[in-house]
Amino acid sequence: MASSSLLLASVVVAAMVSAVSCGPPKVPPGPNITASYGDKWLEARATWYGAAKGAGRKDNGGACGYKDVDKAPFLGMNSCGNDPIFKNGKGCGSCFEIKCSSRRPAPTSPSLSTSPT
Repeated sequence: MASSSLLLASVVVAAMVSAVSCGPPKVPPGPNITASYGDKWLEARATWYGAAKGAGRKDNGGACGYKDVDKAPFLGMNSCGNDPIFKNGKGCGSCFEIKCSSRRPAPTSPSLSTSPT
């Protein structure tokens, strides 16, 4: 009886530890810069790089240092953002909605979302 209780306790502890270590990526402490912009559109520049769906196979990590951005969890909509998007690295990994000022990204879409890498 004691061995089955010990086994059950071990399984519960192992599940708790694996849930903590395999959870979503940790966000560094600090202000949420994406929320600080409010509802206004800001003039900015973002450079799309790589293949049509995002980074190509030979990505170098960009200014934010992310590798393999052609795989999950990034998997596609990535760009290289200048100020006010980059914010000396504080904008890395944030999600921004970009509204093109000249040509739209798709005939039915006035904007798209991207994550600076």
